[in-house]
This record gives sequence, structure tokens and C-alpha cells, in this order.
Amino acid sequence: MRKVLLLAVAALAACAKTETPAADTAAAAPPPPPPAPAALTAADMRGTWTGTGKAVGTDSSSAFSFVTTSDSTAKIVFAGSKDSVNFKIKYDADSSISTSAPYTDPNAPKKSGKVTFHSIARLKDGKLVGVAHISPVAKPDTVVATVNWEATKAP
Repeated sequence: MRKVLLLAVAALAACAKTETPAADTAAAAPPPPPPAPAALTAADMRGTWTGTGKAVGTDSSSAFSFVTTSDSTAKIVFAGSKDSVNFKIKYDADSSISTSAPYTDPNAPKKSGKVTFHSIARLKDGKLVGVAHISPVAKPDTVVATVNWEATKAP
């Protein structure tokens, strides 16, 4: 009887499935990407802004103020100047892209003549932060100055 019992246990053990747990093939999912910044709109830009700009490679800064005159246009006045410079504004995603009319920039090299600026800005912590490239009208592919700037909205 002992032999029968041992044979039965051995048979049951042989028939039992030995399953190994499935390996965890799913890697941890990456975290979701951060949300895209909110689109910048004409409503965000409306009003009067004051700021300062600093040309790359210099220690001096210059002040300016600008006011939007429509959803796609504005006027800027540089410190020390009574003349305003018109510029156009386009919006693309979280940025504004501005291009000025020709003007005489007191900070540009004298040999530059009339210049224009092309600027890209974004809202960051309630301020507009941007970079502008100053180019002579006669040579629009030449950059005579790059200016990093920041502006706050007047209350």
C-alpha cells in the first residue's frame, strides 16, 4: 500500500504543471509630456509695455516703451528719442513675431543707415521676453546687433 501511495503521489507530481510567472514585459510608461504653452494672442499684447534691452556683447542697456495700436500693429519709442517706430505683429503659437518699419537707431553703428528690427517674444512669468535682430535696410540679410529684451505691462 505504501508503494501504491508513493506511486500515486509521484504520478500527481509529474502531471502537475509547473508554471513560471510571466515576465513583466511592459516597461514603465514614460511620464506624459508637459502641456504646451498657451497660445499668445493679440489680447495678451494689448496695452502699453515698458522695458529694457541689452545688445549682446555690451554692458549697456537701453529703455523703450511700446503700445499696441491694433491687433497687428504697434508703436515703439526708444529712450532719448521723440520719434516712434511702427511695427507689425504676427502671432504663432506661444510667440509674437514683430517687424519694424525702417528707422534710424541711435545705438546701431552710424554706417548702418536706416535699420529694421525683427523680434520674437514670449510671455514668461507675466513679462514679455524676447530677442531682436537689427538689420540695415540696404542689407537685410546682415545683422548689426542682437538685442535681448524684457518688458512689463503698464497697469
